[in-house]
Amino acid sequence: MSPHHRQKKYYQKVASYYDEDARDFEQRYEENPVLQRIRNAFRKITEEIPFECALEIGCGPGFDVEYFASKYPDRQFYAIDISPRMIELARKRCADSRLINTHCAAGTVEDVRELFPDREFDLVFVYFGGLNTVYDLREAARHIRSFCTPDARLVLTFVNRFYLTEIPLWLVKGRFGKAFERITNRWKGYSDFKEIPSRPCSAGDVRRAFSPDFDIVGKQGFSLFYSVWYRSHLLSGLGSKAEWLWNLDRFLSRTPFWNMGEYSLYDMRVKTRT
Repeated sequence: MSPHHRQKKYYQKVASYYDEDARDFEQRYEENPVLQRIRNAFRKITEEIPFECALEIGCGPGFDVEYFASKYPDRQFYAIDISPRMIELARKRCADSRLINTHCAAGTVEDVRELFPDREFDLVFVYFGGLNTVYDLREAARHIRSFCTPDARLVLTFVNRFYLTEIPLWLVKGRFGKAFERITNRWKGYSDFKEIPSRPCSAGDVRRAFSPDFDIVGKQGFSLFYSVWYRSHLLSGLGSKAEWLWNLDRFLSRTPFWNMGEYSLYDMRVKTRT
């Protein structure tokens, strides 16, 4: 099988996963205040960056493209997702809000030039690990550089390879393979019943992929102890202690442990050529 066909088959599996996930994705998000809080933190970081034309990679059902386009009606927002079903939901969300500054299309990062020809972006953002499912992270970084303006900024979040609190939790349950599947590159998502082609990323993985074209100017960690998806229910019974875990996370994000949670966020700018 040629590399092109392997890539196509890989992305078909990813798209199929998210098409199925779209059935109740919005409901699960609305029922998860932990996830909403972390998303809002991502947004605040993004809003500190000046921009005029933004691209979201992995937009899902359009929570963020609708949020930003509503807040900044004089700016242009483009969005892609590999799942046609997710793009249907994103377009409907934007249409329901009567937005005329959004442009959503189904495709991968490799398709952006074809989907939005002659368009360059001064902001590219990815929330909750959309780039963990790309076929080749270094190639994805090259493609991103090709449609960035010379002064563009990136706000990228990744699912981490090393998740400090996950390992002992799985070990206590006697699931030794599950405890180390991220580290051994066998992680296939959060579910035991369906798999997604993906790869958790260490800080080194991200640096090697992006450093030829971008400088990392900021980084933060999230969900070291403040869980997001499948363990968010554990926080509901903690009361005020959950707030303590959030504050602990924010403190640890400024320490060498910043990259040991569920997600890491990187603020990048296009590298200046000399």
